[in-house]
Amino acid sequence: MADWYLKGLDDASAGYAADRVIDHGKACAKVNVVPNMRDYREGHAKGARLYCVPEKGYREGRRGAAYNGICPMELEDKFLRAYRDGQELYSIQRNMDNLVNEINNNNSRMDSSYSEIARLKHDIVNSNSEQDRRYNMRRIDELQDDIRNLEFNSGRAHRELELFRNDYRIVEDKHIRMGYIR
Repeated sequence: MADWYLKGLDDASAGYAADRVIDHGKACAKVNVVPNMRDYREGHAKGARLYCVPEKGYREGRRGAAYNGICPMELEDKFLRAYRDGQELYSIQRNMDNLVNEINNNNSRMDSSYSEIARLKHDIVNSNSEQDRRYNMRRIDELQDDIRNLEFNSGRAHRELELFRNDYRIVEDKHIRMGYIR
């Protein structure tokens, strides 16, 4: 047995569209339970009114959640305005995260290249073959070029990261003034 009003209320309060009842119906069909559509719709309508407030819109946008179009027309404008403001911070944070990952990946690749250079230098000293020594020296030159490129890219990524951090602070301050963040 299920309280379909509460199920609709819970689904809408979590931002799910009313068609989620189809999934519930499929799951309940296995035990011969049929959703009460009237109760579910009533609960969903009530839950949508609870969900569709600017504070919730902001939180949903900030965490990158999808909006499923469940807000009543009279609440949707304020909800979406706050949702988009939250998405702005989410987008900046995602860009910062991507840059941090790029920097970390570059550092890892540089560490690996430095290790390979050390190994190649050791091989050059201990090799009896002139051909092997020349090959290892060319490989060291290639790795040093790669390191320079990675350092350049990391420098660019650090500069971009600082710009995004500044943008984040500016937008966050604006959102504090707007009352989204306390």
